Amino acid sequence: MIKLFVSDLDGTLLNESKAVEQHNIDALKQLREQSIDICLASGRMDNEILKIANDVEDSFHRISQNGAYVMTNENHSLHEKVFEHEVASKLYSLTRLPDKLTIVCSNHTNFVEEKTEIVEQIEKLMFFPIEVEAAMQTEIGVSLAPSKITVLGEDAGLLTLQRELAEAFPNEIDTYISAPKCLDIMPKSISKGNAIQLLIEHLQIKPKEVACIGDSFNDIPMFKLTPNSFAMSTAPEAVKKEAAHVVDSVSEAIQIVLKQNEPSHVS
Repeated sequence: MIKLFVSDLDGTLLNESKAVEQHNIDALKQLREQSIDICLASGRMDNEILKIANDVEDSFHRISQNGAYVMTNENHSLHEKVFEHEVASKLYSLTRLPDKLTIVCSNHTNFVEEKTEIVEQIEKLMFFPIEVEAAMQTEIGVSLAPSKITVLGEDAGLLTLQRELAEAFPNEIDTYISAPKCLDIMPKSISKGNAIQLLIEHLQIKPKEVACIGDSFNDIPMFKLTPNSFAMSTAPEAVKKEAAHVVDSVSEAIQIVLKQNEPSHVS
């Protein structure tokens, strides 16, 4: 019996217009009718997830910044974690490269040193403005306590950077390619999988009672948590291989879950 359904946002529940399509909204309502809890898990900030919840007129458990923050649907905080100041400062220095864009993320605001045309284009993908902090290097650890550092650039260069950072900070960070041309750097042991585990313990359910869906490498930790995992058909092949099922939409995954929960399928 599935008691919790967890969905990624970008490339999964959200379409290219940053909206939840009606067939997915209707499917989420079906979960509600069956008293199944819902969690939205994303690399986005918590206030962005809240906006999506408000748009579909519902209240969800929320995992933001890839698991740095975990909030219940009653706004109770189960977890929050930021980088140690010295680590964040070093990471920013190492990722501040001419051919890449580095975004420093808190739970409610994204920061860049300078508002460029590229930043303005990226801003269109977000629900809230990107703020400028010209003195980023000196403010990290003072006015800024980052929970995530995102680096944008060409895929090959990001993979090289990912390997270099993993070697330089083996005990301090985890890294994920969360979307094409996007590398997320997180404090150690921060992942959607670990965040869901905290929520599971709070809800007093079992991993096999969770279903999850996503489309990127940062979704693999939650795929590994439960046998009821779904990858979007648009996901990279390496991601799809980690999931138990491949589907075209969140609504399709939900129909499978509802079918699985029918009395004739529950042992």
